[in-house]
Amino acid sequence: MTNSSLLRLLADCRQRLDGKGFNVWGITTIEEFNAIQCRGSRLNAERAGSLSAVVVGSGGRALWQHLQGNGRSIGEPRRGYHPIDDFSERALLTEVENFRRLGYEACALFPFDKKPVNFVKLAESAGIGVLSPVVPFLLHPVYGPWISLRGAILLEARIPSNDALADFEPCSGCDSPCLSACPASVYGKGGEVRLDRCADHRSANGCVGGCEVRRACPIGKEHRFDASEEAFRHSYSLPMLRRWFGRGIWRFVPARMRRML
Repeated sequence: MTNSSLLRLLADCRQRLDGKGFNVWGITTIEEFNAIQCRGSRLNAERAGSLSAVVVGSGGRALWQHLQGNGRSIGEPRRGYHPIDDFSERALLTEVENFRRLGYEACALFPFDKKPVNFVKLAESAGIGVLSPVVPFLLHPVYGPWISLRGAILLEARIPSNDALADFEPCSGCDSPCLSACPASVYGKGGEVRLDRCADHRSANGCVGGCEVRRACPIGKEHRFDASEEAFRHSYSLPMLRRWFGRGIWRFVPARMRRML
């Protein structure tokens, strides 16, 4: 049985994070998550003892508005600088320390860790959203594709988990405008994904301001990121695409070396 004091701490934690723009929250047990993962993707040895995962994200424009509050500017995107990741890490690590100070073992993990966990599957297990069967985007019942998974807090306590969204079938009956929206035809009707086409298109200055596939989804359109946030977030995936598929200066680096760097 979950300690009532821990539930109060979780409620306080959620309130603090919500005030910083982390308005997406879900809980799953490690056992439930591991049951749907292959062996190499499970939460296991390095996090021994953890029983539950509190998955934290942001939906819509709340986090960006918080970061730019009181006239602050987070600057231009540049290599090695990711203010959303930095802020997320500080916020979640602060909450981890709060739990530890009060006697609860806790740790944090993030999508940008060197050995990342499959956060989309973790979020599905925590009842946050559903992975679209049409394009590989996580869809939230309210925010649609306009969400961002920021991290998770693991606790050595069993917490009641949120049920997976079994009744949320966002793509059922939809005519899939997302497929035809992509100017590079990255996604096919049979589930084909050609990210090399995305790399070519964007390396030629296509889709600079954001992803047309995401924009075409009818769910949560009113929560779409504003233009500055959308362009800022979108800019970070281009260097990865160039490196992974050998575009630009990366064409001179062998594929095996590119993917090890």
